[in-house]
Amino acid sequence: MPEEGQRAHVEIFFQQVVNGLQIASVIALIAMGITMIFGLTGLVMFAHGELLMLGGYVTWRTVELNVFGGDAANFFFGVALAVVVVGVLGYLMERGLFRFTFASPINGFIISLGLIVFLQHAIQIMPLPGLGLGLGGDQNWGATTIAVPKPIAAVWTVSEVRIPATRVLIVIATIVVVAFAVAAIYRTGLGRALRASASDRDTAGLMGIPVRRYITAVFVIGSGVAGLGGALLIGQFAIDPFIGGRFVIKGFAVALVGGLGNPVGAVLAAIILGLGEAMGAGYFKTEWTESYAFILMIVVLLIRPQGLLTGLQGPPTR
Repeated sequence: MPEEGQRAHVEIFFQQVVNGLQIASVIALIAMGITMIFGLTGLVMFAHGELLMLGGYVTWRTVELNVFGGDAANFFFGVALAVVVVGVLGYLMERGLFRFTFASPINGFIISLGLIVFLQHAIQIMPLPGLGLGLGGDQNWGATTIAVPKPIAAVWTVSEVRIPATRVLIVIATIVVVAFAVAAIYRTGLGRALRASASDRDTAGLMGIPVRRYITAVFVIGSGVAGLGGALLIGQFAIDPFIGGRFVIKGFAVALVGGLGNPVGAVLAAIILGLGEAMGAGYFKTEWTESYAFILMIVVLLIRPQGLLTGLQGPPTR
């Protein structure tokens, strides 16, 4: 019947909206770190996807250790631990590698490419002993695809539209992180100093702003947010050591379309890409899903080469 067919189309549409928002949430988390680091340093940090992957592995290992005796408690502890561990790794990378490249961001870009290969292989050979202390063992962290039990098994059904609670959790967590970041950047004195540093590092330094500390803080925050994205991702899907490469391309695409250096634009572009992928999967051939989304991105850039919102072009190289 016509009415039943129309109702089915409406249900398919809203189901794909639910799916698309979850995809958009993970992409937004990785894109925010990318765009903030670029805005302040001019560095194209391609290893950001591997930070997302590491966040998923830390969460998986925490669930495997079963410290709290329950999947949900272990998962949420793993999410918090992933943010901390990956944030610390971001600090170490900035202090040990990238701070020597800020005068020539192309060198940092090359280092980030090397980090992709290093981290992908390191996670595959990292020992996985029973105590989780990294002291030996026969099994490795990333030898195979990994997954964890759904932290929240509930699935709500609204007129045949299935809404898994875990997907709602991912969207809510992203909204909270984005809202906090935007408020901090645009509504606080520290945020104004950060934006001033992104516009002109030298002048900001002369005005007494600790630019180097801000750069380190942005690396830590951006890395921790990527770790959060990976931790939330593994709560819904299986991942492998190469998942980061698939997401970092999307992260850079939405950062570029949103306006490099503009976190609000990155989130807006992530929603467009996520919904584009979901609608492509729902109404067209699923194997072309990502193509539809990127075609949409290309159209946006043809219309607005500067991106949806005004971004920062990064500090000038010396």
